[in-house]
Amino acid sequence: MEILGQKISAGKFDFFYRSAGTGSETLVLLHGIPTNSYLWIHVIPQLAQKYRVIAPDMIGYGGSDRSTHEDLTLPMQAQHIVSLLDTLGLQKVHIIGHDLGGGVAQILAVHYPERVSSFMVIDGVAFSNWPLREVVALRFPTAPAFEPSIYFIERMLREGLFHQNLLTPEVLLAFITPFNHPGGAIELQEASLALEHIQTENLVPQLKQLQIPAAFLYGQYDRFLPPYWGQRLQEAVPGSTFKVLPECGHFSMIDNPLLVSEEILKHLSTRT
Repeated sequence: MEILGQKISAGKFDFFYRSAGTGSETLVLLHGIPTNSYLWIHVIPQLAQKYRVIAPDMIGYGGSDRSTHEDLTLPMQAQHIVSLLDTLGLQKVHIIGHDLGGGVAQILAVHYPERVSSFMVIDGVAFSNWPLREVVALRFPTAPAFEPSIYFIERMLREGLFHQNLLTPEVLLAFITPFNHPGGAIELQEASLALEHIQTENLVPQLKQLQIPAAFLYGQYDRFLPPYWGQRLQEAVPGSTFKVLPECGHFSMIDNPLLVSEEILKHLSTRT
């Protein structure tokens, strides 16, 4: 299955996105910090056999435009995704979000329900469980270990994987290269400055009113956002499902892309 990479202007920004498949329904896959759409590289081919799949680099990440932190908050990222959908001519899509992308998925479901056929959060931020201490430390680093750098990104990836051998040179390069330039440290710092838990905490009263099919997947060994939070989401969203992914860490789509693909397809096939 060929995965195409291309750029498109949407709103006031240029997005880079990966796409594959020609199905009648569209899935939008959203990544988190400090990754990009490459996160889904081994999931896309499985999903694209049945669906059209769009995986954008969110603004501030990967090959998409950079901006100041005011444009990188999760509510703003949700607006940017709506602009991208408008530009692509997509009225209604399935949203699947990892990490920060899981928060964006919740915002889209709450504030743009007419654009969301279903949503799924995988190892995602929710309630007040974020931002991580490591990410907050990027704002005002007090030691070299917290300096915004490619080494910080590598450490996050290593801590977030259950199967350490899967952090291959190719995977590592895909995530550090976008920030591996003289301005990269500032860009990473701006991304951190955008993140406040109030951005998902504000959604909590409205989660119980959602009537959109929803599912929550969390890695058994997610050291950043433990499965507890997936259970909390399942309790908050009516009719939703929750599953723990065995032998997966925070980056479950790297730890076990086939299992993640199967769970996404199962969610889509059983939605009502």
